[in-house]
Amino acid sequence: GSLLRLYMPSFYPRRCTGRLPCAEPGSIRSTTLRVIFVAALLALGTCAAIGAWLVAAAVSDSRADWLAPLVAIDVAALLRFARVAPGPTRAMLAVAIATAALVIANWLVISLPMAEAMGMFPLDVASRTGPDFGWMLIRLGNTPMDWLWMAMALALAAWLGR
Repeated sequence: GSLLRLYMPSFYPRRCTGRLPCAEPGSIRSTTLRVIFVAALLALGTCAAIGAWLVAAAVSDSRADWLAPLVAIDVAALLRFARVAPGPTRAMLAVAIATAALVIANWLVISLPMAEAMGMFPLDVASRTGPDFGWMLIRLGNTPMDWLWMAMALALAAWLGR
């Protein structure tokens, strides 16, 4: 047998030893646990990618929008690692998560210069920046090449997420 079956019997109901409560495959409990696991994996992975983007933007003193395709690859890989069923649903989920990551990353990147000027953290500035002001700064700060990177990232998320 494998080490997973030996040390994590709750994932394999056929070999459940009784020490841990076992969830039957397809039961409400196992489905709920799987959804929670997938959501947590996607949230942590996407936050890590956004954090890397923010660090790259701070270090390079630029927008670092060339990281957008890497975020799309990260999202598609996370969906595959979570064993989300392939198909159009996974592709749409990849595009939706990548879009959210791009919006959040851009919002935090536009907050960097203001945060440095005010001696605050970017998250504090981003929480105080309204959507209209944030959208204006994103439109003013992004070049056509930046928009191309983001469009390419969404296309890549749809292609890899299928």
